[in-house]
Amino acid sequence: MNIQNITLYPCSIPLAKPVVTSFGKMIARSSLLIAVTDCDGQTGWGECWCNFPSGGMAYKVRLYQDTVAPRIPTQADLTPSQLFNHLTEALRVIACQTGDQGAIGQVIAGLDIALWDLAARQQQQPLAALLNPNFHRQLPMYASGVDRKEIEQRIAAARSLGITDYKLKVGFEPRDDLDAIEYFLSQLTTEESLAIDENQGWSVAKARSVLPEIPNEIHWIEEPILADEPFEQWAELQALTTVPFSGGENYLHKDAYTAYFETIQKPFHILQPDACKWGGITGVSGLFPAIRHAGIAYYPHFLGSAVGLAASAHLLAAEGGSGLLEYDIQPNQLRDGLAIEPLPVADGSYQISDHVGHGIDPNPTVLRQWCQESIVLELTH
Repeated sequence: MNIQNITLYPCSIPLAKPVVTSFGKMIARSSLLIAVTDCDGQTGWGECWCNFPSGGMAYKVRLYQDTVAPRIPTQADLTPSQLFNHLTEALRVIACQTGDQGAIGQVIAGLDIALWDLAARQQQQPLAALLNPNFHRQLPMYASGVDRKEIEQRIAAARSLGITDYKLKVGFEPRDDLDAIEYFLSQLTTEESLAIDENQGWSVAKARSVLPEIPNEIHWIEEPILADEPFEQWAELQALTTVPFSGGENYLHKDAYTAYFETIQKPFHILQPDACKWGGITGVSGLFPAIRHAGIAYYPHFLGSAVGLAASAHLLAAEGGSGLLEYDIQPNQLRDGLAIEPLPVADGSYQISDHVGHGIDPNPTVLRQWCQESIVLELTH
């Protein structure tokens, strides 16, 4: 794959009402989009995670400009996976020197998504088909990001899309969490289900006290404690409840996944890598054999624009569709209004069509509206 140019589109929409989690507030919808164009003028699109902190997107832009671009071998005819491995190795010393493994992984991931989208377009295939010819076309979604103050409103929004599974943000005061869970469950039909996401908001001690009170009807409990707590802590806490744990969103290095798969007693049985935070298409799809061998479920984590959502959907489709696709039910114009064509969402599912690549082509007019300036990286040709 020969790269002609790479353009960054830092998009941001201020929020009238911040999105509040247990660890902070998101004051704007921000998505750093990456467009990679080949010598024939075809373009692939990727997305680099930059939700937190609020100034994170500007930093990622500088990383692309100063650190990634000089190390991209534009003339070499390399596959996306080969480019991913090249950049991972080339930037290893930078990650060690700065201690900034997460940001380095995220900028590589965003570029990798764009490269795979471009590769699928070049081969005139949907991305899922390029990864697995026997991909699933219909991917059931769950509605995430539900705030306790907007339960009825978000349930109505999800039901209008045919979604029957929900995830509530918790991780605040335990009594408030439990009251919100109880109320949410009371609003659901017998066909609907509820999961909860602590966003790493509980200490081990707090989790010990709260977990036995979590209703058994809950579908799963996401990241009840810090992602880097020892596996033994996760196992100890899992023994306190019949509700399964999920995690993996904040594993930002391949070594973390290797350790997870090598442990005999898995700390959780729903794995949630975020392709925009680590791995892109290359890294996450590389986990699929281990996921199948371990007999665990794959629920891709995602919170961003239509580009990252589409990439996550195609990954889930290629894996075999064993899990649910995360769909943030909060209003998000970078998801709903970005693409030229509407998102392929119907009857509670994301539909993988025959469109080439991951199927998302950003509307140039929308990009001009939400992106103050596009940035062309200086590549060595």
